[in-house]
Amino acid sequence: MQWKLNDIRFLHPPFDFVGTFSNEKMQERHKAMQDAKIKEIRAELRKATLPAEAMYVLNPTEHIQFLLNNLEKFRETETLESTVLKLYYRKNTPFAPAGDYETWVMLFGLCDKKKLKALGKPFPKEGCTAYRGSLTNIPHGLSWTTDTKEAKWILNRWEDKTMGGGTVYSAVIREEDILIYYVDGRQQEVIVKPEIVQHIEAQPITSVTL
Repeated sequence: MQWKLNDIRFLHPPFDFVGTFSNEKMQERHKAMQDAKIKEIRAELRKATLPAEAMYVLNPTEHIQFLLNNLEKFRETETLESTVLKLYYRKNTPFAPAGDYETWVMLFGLCDKKKLKALGKPFPKEGCTAYRGSLTNIPHGLSWTTDTKEAKWILNRWEDKTMGGGTVYSAVIREEDILIYYVDGRQQEVIVKPEIVQHIEAQPITSVTL
C-alpha cells in the first residue's frame, strides 16, 4: 500500500544521530544502520493494509502528521473517529491534558460527530456532575470524568498545595454539550464540544460525595 508520507521523520533515537564520528568506519557503520532502519520502516509501511496499522509503524510523534496526510484513507476505512480518540486518550485525561489544545480541537473537528458519539455510551439526558483538574487553575477543558471515586482520589492527592497540587472543578454537563461519553473499564469520561468549553459553569471543589 502507498501512503502519503509528507513531513514524516523516519529516524528517531537511537537512529537519528546527525553528527559525525571521528572514526570513518564508525561513521560508515552508523550510516548503514540508518539506511537499514529506513528500509525496514518502508517495508512495514508497504505491508500495512489499513491506515491505522501503517500509522503505528511510525514513531508516536509522527502519528498525527500521518493521520492528516492520509485523512481520506482513514475516512474510507471508517477508522478516523476511533483513531483520533485513541490518539487523544493516549495522554489526555481530565486531570492531565497533553499536547496542543488547538490541535485536538482541529482533529475532533475533522470527525463525523455522529460516528464519534456512537463509539461511546448513552449519556443521561438530564445531564450529570462531572469533574476535571488543573495544575494551572484553568477550569475549562475538553475532558471531564463522571467517576466520583477518581475525583476524590485526585482531591486527596492534591490536598497539600505545598506539594504542587492543583485545583479540582465540578460542573453539570448536559447530553447536548458532549462529543462522546467514553466508558472503558474504570474510565468514565466525557469530551465536551469545543464551542461550549468556555461556557461551562465550573466551580472549584474541596470534597466529593460518593
